[in-house]
Amino acid sequence: MDPVHRPRAASRPPVTAVLGGRTLGPWELVERIGAGGQAFVYRARHAELGHPAAVKLVHRSVWADRAFRVRFRRECDALRALRHPHIVPIHDAGEQDGRGYLVMGLARGGSLAGLLADGPVEPGAAIAVLASIGDALDAAHAAGLVHRDVTPANILLDPDGPWLADFGIAQRLDATALTGEGLLIGTAGFLAPEVISGGPAGPASDRYALAAVAFEALAGRPPFRADGVPGVLYAHLNRAVPRASSLRPGLPKGVDAALLRGLAKDPRDRPATARELVGSLARATAAPSHARRPRRPGRRPLRAVALAAAGLVAAAGTAAGIAATMGREDPAPPAPLATVVTEPPLTVPGPGGADLPARPAADDDLPGLEGARGAAAADVGDVRVVSVPGGVQELTTAAAALAGYLMWIEPLELDGREIGLIAANPTDLIGSQERWALMTTTDDGERVVVLVRGRRDAPERYAAAL
Repeated sequence: MDPVHRPRAASRPPVTAVLGGRTLGPWELVERIGAGGQAFVYRARHAELGHPAAVKLVHRSVWADRAFRVRFRRECDALRALRHPHIVPIHDAGEQDGRGYLVMGLARGGSLAGLLADGPVEPGAAIAVLASIGDALDAAHAAGLVHRDVTPANILLDPDGPWLADFGIAQRLDATALTGEGLLIGTAGFLAPEVISGGPAGPASDRYALAAVAFEALAGRPPFRADGVPGVLYAHLNRAVPRASSLRPGLPKGVDAALLRGLAKDPRDRPATARELVGSLARATAAPSHARRPRRPGRRPLRAVALAAAGLVAAAGTAAGIAATMGREDPAPPAPLATVVTEPPLTVPGPGGADLPARPAADDDLPGLEGARGAAAADVGDVRVVSVPGGVQELTTAAAALAGYLMWIEPLELDGREIGLIAANPTDLIGSQERWALMTTTDDGERVVVLVRGRRDAPERYAAAL
């Protein structure tokens, strides 16, 4: 099958990558280790002292926005003021060549999001990390700061202990908001209901986010899931919190009660401090359980994983989260954009030109093509591949649906040639969230759209193999 050339997507303006080897003050950039919608992250070292660090280098187009510069400088001030063992240390900050940069400690164990991509961690180890981050949050709140984006991606792991990172959208309790009316800032899976409804973020909102992080760490998935961002926001507002013990048998029932309180819809019903929240989880996990806790084969405690991963680097929280304009009505998932009615045989293209055994595709396999007939799906290793009869029109429909979920659409290139599109969450610096590769191909003269779904670079690798 030969990929068909697609015009360059216009969803995201091109950004020129900055290569390692340049200097920012006394800091030498060694290699790029992360990228987001607002900045690149580099592993760096001090030119004279040789100290390692992580450098957040803001894109010029982003730095041109005055409101962003104010938030960025606020992050610097917040980190300088909050000298805490579990808040990422800041070494330097400045502006050079029309872009800002922030020099921080380099976490040697990646992020909690990267670890959770493989499933839940041992309860005791998870509680230890949550306790440290809870203490950092309480310290920030005591200093009058609300973080507003507590997520696994912003919890960095290091052998010396975890760090809370990315105070870029933190806000003083008495500050005037820098976002326009109706603009929602944060990460959808961890936003408190009062924030989604248009109210101000407060310490209770941070504790809600920490409870959502705890839920994912203990149960292996976030408390609310849906096909797109609007659906997740709707769930935070309207759905009951699922029982973590039903998702991970063996968790003590007390964990459900502690998480339910932390994820209360009304902020007045939540624990008064992060320490109180984590303390209730610690007591619940320490209590004897009549059910045997299953242990994943080969699964090591979080501390051991962090120590063993000392060679890894953190995606230092460059992304300031998603931004979605919200109306006053409850959000609802976007409607399907098109329906395909043709019915070819159920086949899925595999590497080397051989078709794969397939099954009829489900609705959630088909972004924007819900209800499509003749669509086939197959699970191949760590990806799901879907083939849909059609061509450019169907490919454009799928890309538009993914863009409607606040994903960025970029050209998918192979050896300098565009072979399709790639859809990714702009806040996902470590590849823990799903990505899509979208291509059009020809199969015996018939036009076919291929959608490859997976994490990290698996979709690109599969698409290249076609």
